Amino acid sequence: PQTSSIRYGTSATYFRGSVVGLFGQDDWRILPNLSLNAGLRYEYITPLTEKYGHIANLDIAPYFTGAAPVIPGESGPYTGAFPRSLIDPEHHDFAPRIGLAWKPMPKRSMQIRAGYGLYYVPNAYNQLANLMASQPPWSTANQLSTSLDGVLTLATGFTLTPPGKTVTNTAAVDRYYRLPYADSWSFSIQQDLPAAMVLEVGYRGTKGTRLNIERSPNSAPPGSPLTAEQRRQIGNAVGFTYLSSDGNSIYNSLQVRLMRRFRRGVSFNMQYTLAKSIDDSSTFGGAGNTVAQDPNDLAAERGLSSFDQRHKLNVSMVWTSPVGGTNGLLAGRPWAERLLKDWQLSGGMTVASGTPLTARVLGNRSDSGGTGTVGAGRAEATGLPVTDGSGFFNPAAFTLPPAGFYGNAGRNTIPGPGTFSLNATFGRSIDLGERKRLEFRVESNNLTNHVNYANLQTVINATDYGLPLAASVMRTMQAVVRFRF
Repeated sequence: PQTSSIRYGTSATYFRGSVVGLFGQDDWRILPNLSLNAGLRYEYITPLTEKYGHIANLDIAPYFTGAAPVIPGESGPYTGAFPRSLIDPEHHDFAPRIGLAWKPMPKRSMQIRAGYGLYYVPNAYNQLANLMASQPPWSTANQLSTSLDGVLTLATGFTLTPPGKTVTNTAAVDRYYRLPYADSWSFSIQQDLPAAMVLEVGYRGTKGTRLNIERSPNSAPPGSPLTAEQRRQIGNAVGFTYLSSDGNSIYNSLQVRLMRRFRRGVSFNMQYTLAKSIDDSSTFGGAGNTVAQDPNDLAAERGLSSFDQRHKLNVSMVWTSPVGGTNGLLAGRPWAERLLKDWQLSGGMTVASGTPLTARVLGNRSDSGGTGTVGAGRAEATGLPVTDGSGFFNPAAFTLPPAGFYGNAGRNTIPGPGTFSLNATFGRSIDLGERKRLEFRVESNNLTNHVNYANLQTVINATDYGLPLAASVMRTMQAVVRFRF
């Protein structure tokens, strides 16, 4: 075992909070073919308090040189008195909104729409309150790394007490935490086409600000695993996760949609999206790890978002058999019409590029000089192209970091495997008289039984490095018969 972490205590917590919101908006019809909508929202959202004061935080010294536990009603030695919520409230959350609709040629169908809005994330305070409610002195917490004088084993991993550790809080929140928010803007042009079709081209952008960043400021830098506990910057504290609102993101997308309204038994919707998302706060691709590698170098965390998907095509359609009525096929032939009418075929297809992954290092690496590393981190980039080779990516593009250093490979630099899926449904509904109906349907997911790889092994010192780890669901089919009465 390399590290152990445990937190337990009473779950009887009584959080309290309040929200005050004011909103005003107006519409202006500037011209018969031009309208404008504008609004402004103000929100005052209080950080959550606990009815009996059963929450705890850490007062952090500048540059993470010290930490002291604080509870409601106390003052910290570094930043002074704390509020009951242990997070300072903010009072300036104004959120403007504006929208525009324009029909440049009144006698034509073209429409242009644009909009902008700013949106806060009020439920962010819920996560913070839960973190602080599970901390000493209201619960038991501990987080350890194996060391020469405290070797972790499966039997003692949660019971060891490192010598000199008087601060055992495993999580802390920046007392100056500010609510995250997103600026969102969009622009679209819509045009009717012949044959009941509509074409729409749009752009959307989103800028995330003050997003959550998690770091481990009291973790030992790369070096000998035998002295990890002794080399912590705050010697009397265990390793803890520090959450602050320092993250940023940017998302841009171009969307093209072609839609056919239901006409003559056929309708479809095709949408293609070209997008890119960059941030410094989303999870490492495939790793489930949100903690910054180097707590003193947050700039190194900036890279593609773990959910970044460059290309995506969605197609859906509905087709009904053109039988029946006065003008349909087989009109005037009752038996054939009764047998073939009302059948419906529907389905959807998705083709998408993969989400990115991160080359990582896991485990205990010790060298003869005693300067190995222990734990998880990013790999070292060799400078070779990532996409070369015949596999999913080029394994030679990454290697182990030099002893005593963090890996310099960026986050999410490995293109993930793309996906293809085709689903279909075929069925009919038959009237059997008043308030009676028989329905028959056959459904298939992943009709072509295409293999979609769910994840790849990107741990460079693993025996299955570069190979797929899992596949998504294969083809499934089912038949349904339902009698309604």
